[in-house]
Amino acid sequence: MRSLFSALIALMLVFGGLAAAVPAAFADALDDARAAGQIGERPDGYVAVVDASAPASVKSLVDSINRQRREAYQKIATEKGVPIEQIGALTAEKIINEKLRPGMYYMDASGAWKQK
Repeated sequence: MRSLFSALIALMLVFGGLAAAVPAAFADALDDARAAGQIGERPDGYVAVVDASAPASVKSLVDSINRQRREAYQKIATEKGVPIEQIGALTAEKIINEKLRPGMYYMDASGAWKQK
């Protein structure tokens, strides 16, 4: 129970940390790329390119967002003593369930892209 409680606290901190760590321009670009079906959320808490024909700028955005998320996840995982994978998975669940709008993509546990 303590581990779950710690993970939930960490998840709340991740969202606060991610908001602070991701500049508004990146957040807007991420939202635009999601809406265009170019980027989707993975179950591990990172983003990936959905459309292989997406421009290099979208692929660069994915790398930047994932780097920032990894740093935020690692910081919280270290502070709370939980695995980074747990932080990523909890964050993915929250993003997919609460932040993605209809039509945006997410990857299911089998690795298939689905539209919300």
